[in-house]
Amino acid sequence: MIADFNPLTGERCILSFQDGKLHITNEQDVNHILEQATELRNDTEYSKQGIKDDNWHYARIPNGVMLDMHKTHGINMFSGKPDWKAIFKCINTHYPHLKTTEKKHA
Repeated sequence: MIADFNPLTGERCILSFQDGKLHITNEQDVNHILEQATELRNDTEYSKQGIKDDNWHYARIPNGVMLDMHKTHGINMFSGKPDWKAIFKCINTHYPHLKTTEKKHA
């Protein structure tokens, strides 16, 4: 049963009962985000201009991936002081398809 759906982000919260237990599953359609990240990554001027303007767009990270980064890799992007080095390493290692640039942040 779908408990919640956000048409702007494509996120769904699904509730199910199995063996007398409630299971909550979060899903998100991220195809449009992947397509946009690929388009921006292939536009080398976009990244160069962002760096020049001190406003470098490094990646598009959907909410579902932020949840997975927290659950799987222990990275909380919403903490008071995010560990940016760990975030960039995680993106480069596990989610490079979300990057909007071919460059790597150190």
